[in-house]
Amino acid sequence: MKIMFVCMGNICRSPLAHAVFDHQAKALGVADDFQTESAGTISYHVGNLPDPRARAIGATHGVDVSHRARHFRAADLDDFDLILVMDRDNEKEVLKLAKTDAQRERVRLFRSFDTDTSDGDEVPDPYYGGPEGFEHVFQLIDRTTKNLLRQLTAAQSEKG
Repeated sequence: MKIMFVCMGNICRSPLAHAVFDHQAKALGVADDFQTESAGTISYHVGNLPDPRARAIGATHGVDVSHRARHFRAADLDDFDLILVMDRDNEKEVLKLAKTDAQRERVRLFRSFDTDTSDGDEVPDPYYGGPEGFEHVFQLIDRTTKNLLRQLTAAQSEKG
């Protein structure tokens, strides 16, 4: 299964989600079942490493966040089975590129897989905040990814 994680600049939330997913999938022994990437809805940061604070919070938790930013493109709507956006603005930008119902159905809010959305269904952008915002985002991503992997591996087991 091919999964794309999307945020605005592809330097904070989506590279963290991408790295956490890969880290957890490897720990579960299912990494070979998934191909993952992340991208941004704007092209300003293309080619850059993630924000140093995103890399630091990843390192604190033993997760390598060394992806290079890239721009989300219309072809991604066909190339990926699941496109997970961090917030409704990202969703709106991605859906602008969708031409078919099949493409639109691939796009989901990342936190639609979260078990606790009492604080909302979006991953807040920590860019303009401090380290505590990055820790909060990491915890949301970590929890959501655990449930996402549970659901995806269960669905794959049912398929045989």
